[in-house]
Amino acid sequence: MPSGNAFTGRLEVEAKPQNVWGLNHAIWFLCMGLGSGLYLNRLLFGIDVGQVFGLPLADVLGIILVAIGGLILIADLGQPLRFLRALRNVRSSWISPGAIADFVFLFLGGLLLLPSLTIGGHRPLAELPWAPDSGLERILTWVAAAAALLIIVYPGLVLSSPRSIPFWNTTLIPLQYLGSALASAAGVAYLVRSPASSRITAVVALVSVLATLAFSLAHIQNARSRRGAARMSADKVMKGGLAPHFLWGNLVLGLMVPGVILVLHLASELAGGVLALAGVLLLAGNFLSKYGVIKAGYYAPLL
Repeated sequence: MPSGNAFTGRLEVEAKPQNVWGLNHAIWFLCMGLGSGLYLNRLLFGIDVGQVFGLPLADVLGIILVAIGGLILIADLGQPLRFLRALRNVRSSWISPGAIADFVFLFLGGLLLLPSLTIGGHRPLAELPWAPDSGLERILTWVAAAAALLIIVYPGLVLSSPRSIPFWNTTLIPLQYLGSALASAAGVAYLVRSPASSRITAVVALVSVLATLAFSLAHIQNARSRRGAARMSADKVMKGGLAPHFLWGNLVLGLMVPGVILVLHLASELAGGVLALAGVLLLAGNFLSKYGVIKAGYYAPLL
C-alpha cells in the first residue's frame, strides 16, 4: 500500500513480490544448466555416464535437456515473432545471446555425434570431415563448449541484470548457476552408475558443491547487509515461507549433506546407493535453489 514519508513528504510504495517468474523458469534454468554441465564435465574431466548407440550418453542427455529448456523459453516468450525479436536484442538482453548459444550448442552437439553413431556394429558416418581426433572436430568441440558455458550462466545473467529487484542484481547468481550445474551433472554420473573414475567425479562434485555453497552464502549475506527489498528477499529464503526450499532443500539437503557424503567417499569408498542418494540431493537442491531465489524476488519500493 502507498504510504507517506513524514520527513520528506513524498509518496512511497512498499516493496512488492514479483509474480512474473516462477516454476517454469526454474525448470528452464535447471534443464539448461544440467544439460550443459553434462557436456562440460565429460569434455573437461572425462566424467561420462555411459553410451547409447556408440554415442556418449552425457552429450545425448545434454542435447535433450538443452532442447527442453529451449522449448520452455519459446513457450514463455509466447508468439513466434516475439521469439524472433528476442534473438535480435543481443545488446539489450542476455536472453538473445543465450538463445543463440542454445542453437549453436544443439547444432554442433548433434553434428559432433554423427561420426560416432554405431548401428549393428558399424559406423556409417565415420568418414565425415569432423570425425573424432580431426582438427575440425577439435574446433567444433570447443565452440560447442563455449556455447555450453554461456548457456549455464546466461539465465543467472538475465536475473542479475534488472536493478528493480535488488536480490537478483548480483553476479553471485550466475556463479551459483555454474557451480550447481557442474555439481548436479556429476551427481547424474552416480545415478547411472558411471564407469568413469569415481574419484575424479567426487572431486569435481565436491569442489563445485563447496563453491556453490560459498556463492550462495555470500549472496544471502550481501542481501541481508542491505535494507529494503534485498533484505526482505533474504529473510524470505532463510526464515520465511521459502526457507523449506532454499535453506533446508538447497543449502542443507542439496549441498551440505552431499558434501559430507563426497568427503566420506574420498576418504573411504562408499556404496553406490549412498552416492546415488548424493546425486538425487544435488539435483533436487539445484532446482530448489533456483525456485527459491526466483520466488523471493521483490521489486524495490518506488519513492
